[in-house]
Amino acid sequence: MLVTPATNRYNRYSAFALAAVATVAAAVLGFFYPWCLAGVLLGPVVYWWLRRRCLRRLHVMAQPFPRVWETILRSRVAYFNALSDEQRDRFRQLVKIFLDETRITGIQTDVDETTRVLVAASAIIPVFHFENWEYSTLGEVLIYPGSFDHRYRTDGDSPRNTLGMVGVGHLRGVMILSKPALLTGFNITTDKNNVGIHEFAHLVDGADGAIDGIPPGVPPEVARAWIEWVGEELIEPPKKRSHIRPYAYTNKAEYFAVLVEYFFEAPDTLERKNPELYRMLAKMFRQDTARFLPGVARRGARRIGRNSRCPCGSGKKFKKCCLRRAVQGVPI
Repeated sequence: MLVTPATNRYNRYSAFALAAVATVAAAVLGFFYPWCLAGVLLGPVVYWWLRRRCLRRLHVMAQPFPRVWETILRSRVAYFNALSDEQRDRFRQLVKIFLDETRITGIQTDVDETTRVLVAASAIIPVFHFENWEYSTLGEVLIYPGSFDHRYRTDGDSPRNTLGMVGVGHLRGVMILSKPALLTGFNITTDKNNVGIHEFAHLVDGADGAIDGIPPGVPPEVARAWIEWVGEELIEPPKKRSHIRPYAYTNKAEYFAVLVEYFFEAPDTLERKNPELYRMLAKMFRQDTARFLPGVARRGARRIGRNSRCPCGSGKKFKKCCLRRAVQGVPI
């Protein structure tokens, strides 16, 4: 997702080469069929088409990170606070690109900057250590005012107990999240529940075309161990109360998504309860969350008092600066 000097150079050379091929091909054909000479104009079009996304991302990355977004991350996202300074810079760039390219729409509810940033954080946390990751199938995130039913409705007589969903059918490419559930997932740390991370885990799982409980890019030995583990777990779910949320035993995909929540919400507990399961997830996501996250998570995401000095450096009180802007939905 991020554009490095190397990826920018590769994109530029590739675009130039393909544009040159298109131009030469049109010129050769034009020697025999004069009307084909018009195809020479395809060269610049091909070059622009192949460069447009890379150039757009470079432009977005060059923009300053909005102060209100920084305040939201520092006050609501424990994962962000646990990162090193260099890693936080990378996280900020990923947030900027995600929010530039992904439409987030409120359905019968307002979408403020807090909601938008927490959606972005939910997307970035699971793939933070993946190189060149793209949520290529995601076009839009719909924010609902509360839970909804199997027909995506928030009213009617059907039971409304769904908090998040990756759309299928006519909603393919769309994710739906309950706004209260999204906010609660970041308000309460170490409870093993985060609907945003859960739903983006499904997208990670489905990046190979199938939401089957095993994401792409997993080392073969880990994939074999994981498949065997999950199979045994689903055949014989625990009869007594388990440290794993019961919803995990619905199917392979839900087991994976629930365990991803667990891995990023309470990794020290998961490692203590089941070291083997923790090690498999650590290899899948290429990060050792039990080593750096629990101390921050136990303290909870840092809360900033309304009358405290705003962390953006403006010198104003928080309530008169970024807090007000976050409520109004004004990124600065």
